[in-house]
Amino acid sequence: MKKRIVFVDDERHVLDALRRMLRGMRDQWEMTFVSTGEQALETMGKSPQDVIVTDMRMPGMDGVQLLNAVRERFPGVIRIILSGHSDTNMALQSVRHAHQYLLKPCGAEEFKATVDRAMNLKDVFLNDAVKTVVAKIETLPSMPRTYLELMAELRREEPSLRTIGELINQDVGMSANILKLVNSAFFGLRTHVSSPVHAVNLLGTEIIKALIISLRLFSRFDMERFPGFSLDLLWKHSLTTGLFAKTIAQVEGRSNAEMDDCYISGLLHDVGKLLLATNFEATYQEVLRRSRSEGRTVHDMENTLFSATHAEIGAYLLGLWGLPESVVTAIFFHHAPPPANPPGFSTLLAVHAANSLEHELVVFNAEYAPHPMDLDFLKRAGQSGRVETWRIACQEKLTEEYRLERETPLR
Repeated sequence: MKKRIVFVDDERHVLDALRRMLRGMRDQWEMTFVSTGEQALETMGKSPQDVIVTDMRMPGMDGVQLLNAVRERFPGVIRIILSGHSDTNMALQSVRHAHQYLLKPCGAEEFKATVDRAMNLKDVFLNDAVKTVVAKIETLPSMPRTYLELMAELRREEPSLRTIGELINQDVGMSANILKLVNSAFFGLRTHVSSPVHAVNLLGTEIIKALIISLRLFSRFDMERFPGFSLDLLWKHSLTTGLFAKTIAQVEGRSNAEMDDCYISGLLHDVGKLLLATNFEATYQEVLRRSRSEGRTVHDMENTLFSATHAEIGAYLLGLWGLPESVVTAIFFHHAPPPANPPGFSTLLAVHAANSLEHELVVFNAEYAPHPMDLDFLKRAGQSGRVETWRIACQEKLTEEYRLERETPLR
């Protein structure tokens, strides 16, 4: 079935240029071109659309207003901004409503790759309710303590970028939110950024303040609303898995960029659990209860009750947000690596091994099902002989350098 895409731009020559550029996609995409936000909403009301691509500055309803309306009325639609304007304020406002931000001129190959990547992830699982909820997500909640520390730092007379970066680097929600922004085409970076610390340095204090205080990009996780879900345990597991994945990459002599990819992939590998717990509270509590009582893994029980797992859901959201392919792949396959994979080291390999080692070395609950490594996967990668080296290195990191409970008081 063809994918349906509606393009919105008030300049006729831009729409004509898009028609010409994407003529070769007519066998795969059913494309509609309109000049106003009102026409776009009317089109979407008449026939379901998969993607909307809009300019930002338009008379009447601008791109931000249009995408906000689409998010409310058609939440499952993938929302992309394609703009030639470099208005920082408007770009920052669009962060909450757009999945991705592309700059004009955008070549056919780049545009096709962006849309195909998002659509391929969307086609992976069948639960339409879950897909719709994930596509509607604007931001991810953060640990209350980390959020308060960050707000306290930002309100200082001279906030420290280093402190801000370190705080964001230790929080699942904050890291995902900030990487979505810094990897957008608005900033014109030639390479993807996987390090939240690097992202903060690139954005600077004023943009970080605007995002967090004025635009409220970050929010606190409400512990009282989810009594059956321990964000604290998820945070500890995610942070340790990120540390272990980076440690494995370091042991294997990988570059700093690869180590950053491994860390952020490990930190975000269970972000789908956060999405499920905060959007399907009752069902997810049933997932946790039954996984313990029946001795089954959480991702197996998720598949039973949601027809999707946290790995797929987390990868879908971060893929929509434009995070690096290696990160999305590692998150998607961290429980079940694909049977056909190239030999050698990969971000997926590090995260898969790190997740397994974390469950082995840090036991929060003896009732949880084990998470053994896929030995066939390791053998295909030619890495099965490295496991004991990784285990020793991760154990040393856990006992000598890392503390799950930070002792730094609130500022």
